[in-house]
Amino acid sequence: MPDQAETQAGHDVIAPPAAPRPASPPARQGAPAAVHAAITERLPTYIEWLRTAIRQPSVSSQNRGVRECAALLVRMMGEAGIEGEVAETDGLPAVLGRAPAGPAAAATAPTLLIYNHYDVQPEDPVAEWSHPPFAAEIVMDRTGSSRAIAGSDGRIVGRGATDAKGNLICHLAAADAWRRATGGLPVNLKLIFDGEEERASPSLPAFVGRRAADLSCDYALSFDGGFNASNRPSVTLGSSGLLFVELVAEGSTHDLHSARARLVKAPAWRLIWALATLKGPDERIAIPGFYDDALAPDAAERAMLAEAGWDDAAQKKALGVDEFLLGVSGPAALERLLFQPTCNVNGFGTGWVGEGTKTVLPRRAVARLDFRLVYRQDPQDLLKKLRAHLDAQGFSDVRIASSSFIEPSRAPAGSPIVQAVLDAARETYGVEPSITPRSDASGRQGCWLGERLHAAGVSTGVGPPDWHGHAPNEFMTLSHFEQGIRYAANIWGRLGQGK
Repeated sequence: MPDQAETQAGHDVIAPPAAPRPASPPARQGAPAAVHAAITERLPTYIEWLRTAIRQPSVSSQNRGVRECAALLVRMMGEAGIEGEVAETDGLPAVLGRAPAGPAAAATAPTLLIYNHYDVQPEDPVAEWSHPPFAAEIVMDRTGSSRAIAGSDGRIVGRGATDAKGNLICHLAAADAWRRATGGLPVNLKLIFDGEEERASPSLPAFVGRRAADLSCDYALSFDGGFNASNRPSVTLGSSGLLFVELVAEGSTHDLHSARARLVKAPAWRLIWALATLKGPDERIAIPGFYDDALAPDAAERAMLAEAGWDDAAQKKALGVDEFLLGVSGPAALERLLFQPTCNVNGFGTGWVGEGTKTVLPRRAVARLDFRLVYRQDPQDLLKKLRAHLDAQGFSDVRIASSSFIEPSRAPAGSPIVQAVLDAARETYGVEPSITPRSDASGRQGCWLGERLHAAGVSTGVGPPDWHGHAPNEFMTLSHFEQGIRYAANIWGRLGQGK
């Protein structure tokens, strides 16, 4: 998930306001009252499920605790009445699950595939955490109220609390509540939990190809991340693509005295000059053909942007900035966020940056870039165009040392799964959800799976606004977690009833 600014200070924290509940339930409901009663009764157990999952590290970039977490999830799935398996991929394992619809729904029930990921980002910098990153401590507000389990005055702090173990456990809890209250599920449920999402899911395409029959479905749904800055549930109908590259420039066989820069090429300057050819101050990417396949928003998508409830002030506050690039605002800012490719420098490394002076000509310079892509842009095609551009500009000596990619995805707006999610959001939270035609983030999640399995997909999330994604003190409020379980249960109920 995209990084978010760190704003928590010390131990004295207050959970953000809970999303309001509807004053009275709508005439058509998702999950029956008995399911919601089971959620209330079992909520302490579900909270402990989440805390247990957080306490098991699963850092995919370091291959730390991932297999142990996969085995833990299979045991939890068994507690929820779901048949689970640890499924090997070409990399780290996925977790698959299956639970058939109950007898009352079996004849007409659709098959719903849930995607989540169980791997997490590294916890660094550990010193900036106010609570241990894998302790899953419950932090109360200033009142110290005992209502934390059922109220909005507490949060669980820990890596993965929202991204995405909190989102994931909501589905296990919903399955448990449906089974206990009604004896079965309203849909044929399939689950795939990815162990490599935080490293761009490199093994997922081949795995989905091999296990397509096991993953076949009518609809695909992913839960990840949280509410937008306006504290409204977000529903997205696609994701950005991603091309990540590492560029390397090299010179001498070893570092030299900086006086030798009169005679020997400087890799740092070679790389700086190469980067300068990629993008100018106008923010346009200068690689020939880069925009050829980029699909602009159509009229329906622009209407979604206009109605999405974009709030300039709230977004700027969340991002910690005073203005947006090029002075855009309102729906135009949202359109730029979702429908413009990017060329971003993630990091640049060379030479001496420690304390004191060291006059050196470094032998090597490295830059890491990511390009966020829009629908129909092919990351592998753009990688070739990047190479051709560097060569044409005289930088054939700048190597593309490594690359990874994610394809952009798009889902149909009129699908029953989209309507079920929107209606369930209104029912659960009592507010109008924010629906956008794309996500600014990249991921092989619900919409991506839907495209590959010839099914309609959609993505949403249940975490709080400003949940400190990928940063110290990531958290999930108890109220957002509870409501997330109800949200999942309501989606399934509406989808099973064709609502």
